[in-house]
Amino acid sequence: MNPDSSSGRPEALPRSLFWYRVKLLALIAVFLSPFIGGWLALYVFELRWPELTRVGGAPSKDGFGARWRFVLFAGDACGELCRNDLYYLRQIRILLGRDTARMQNILILGGPLTDSLREFLRDYPDLAVIEGYRDPRLRAQFAIDGEAAVGDSPKIYLVDPDNNLMMHYPAKYDENRVLDDIKRLMKLSQIG
Repeated sequence: MNPDSSSGRPEALPRSLFWYRVKLLALIAVFLSPFIGGWLALYVFELRWPELTRVGGAPSKDGFGARWRFVLFAGDACGELCRNDLYYLRQIRILLGRDTARMQNILILGGPLTDSLREFLRDYPDLAVIEGYRDPRLRAQFAIDGEAAVGDSPKIYLVDPDNNLMMHYPAKYDENRVLDDIKRLMKLSQIG
């Protein structure tokens, strides 16, 4: 028996054990990654809704329940562009048919409701309206790199029932494309 060959074997054994352990740990990491990713999405990256008060004083805790939400930040006032957005969001919600109840439209104003806006909103009984809301913590969660500050101009955000920000749309958007997006999401989603 060659002594050189026997001395090489003990060194090779720990090295191969090392690679087996690395492979085992990598395999464990691959199987655990969906659970870790889900936990991060649920507890780290979800939107944190502060306690909000709707027009009329009714509290809206935990982001309005487990529904899909269109959130429209309108700044201090809801001008013509904001009112057009509200109209189209209502139409999109109605056109969802049997999924209408799975969608909630929310308007968040930085200023108070004016009499003319209050009159306009009579045609929107299912709209949740938050007035005079300036807390930067909620707005900061909707901030998108390269976009104007939240509330500077009307902008629409889609939030899923698990409080994850899914999509955003400019104030002027193609309502047919948005409707197609939402119908596809509702069809594929088992939540909300």
